[in-house]
Amino acid sequence: MTYRLRHHPRARRVKLRVERDGALVVTAPRGVRRGEVDRFVATQEGWIARVRERLARQRAGRDPAMFGLRPMRIELPALGEHWCVVYGEGEEEVRHCDSERPGRSVHLPANESNQATVLRLQDWLKRRARRALTPWVDELAEMHGMDHGRVSFRNQRSRWGSCSSTGNLSLNARLLFCSPEACRYVLIHELVHLEHPNHSPAFWQRVAELCPAYRQHMRELKAVWNALPDWVTVA
Repeated sequence: MTYRLRHHPRARRVKLRVERDGALVVTAPRGVRRGEVDRFVATQEGWIARVRERLARQRAGRDPAMFGLRPMRIELPALGEHWCVVYGEGEEEVRHCDSERPGRSVHLPANESNQATVLRLQDWLKRRARRALTPWVDELAEMHGMDHGRVSFRNQRSRWGSCSSTGNLSLNARLLFCSPEACRYVLIHELVHLEHPNHSPAFWQRVAELCPAYRQHMRELKAVWNALPDWVTVA
């Protein structure tokens, strides 16, 4: 079975992850040989097939107007925003809007390649996240007496956020596709790392104090991750 192998210095065991496009990624501790990984993957073929089938079913019912590489509209649940995508200018302008749900517009060149369009959209998403979520982070930090460092936004492929040892926060712009409650949970999660730089019982107790329904939000985050638009996840 074909897979992509990553050796990670902090990995304690072999882990499997099926990407949204069905690709298999294997993370293993350093020193684990390829033959050992092959044997482990072979024992998990049933699980891999079930995950791929589930992801295929999810993709089959998606609206291409929102999930293709050149979307017609963009929904950002975390902010309650609806955006139309406009390709071109003037007489050549092609506007894709829902007349029943008018919203703001994202303007893109009409004749660029899909790759160029995807890069523009991903940059736009990071800028929108920075403008919308940075004040939210500051508000939560002030409310709970936390002092964070720099806040940056990326289009990360494996995590919703992180907190460095110096207190800098790195947040995933994909948070905008979550509900406001799930988005708030991630912000709380990373801010609590300022007090507890680990996932100890004390860390989770503090998270539970500030976000009692965090387990429910964790489940939502997994579902959102598997249903992101294609233009968001293309490398």
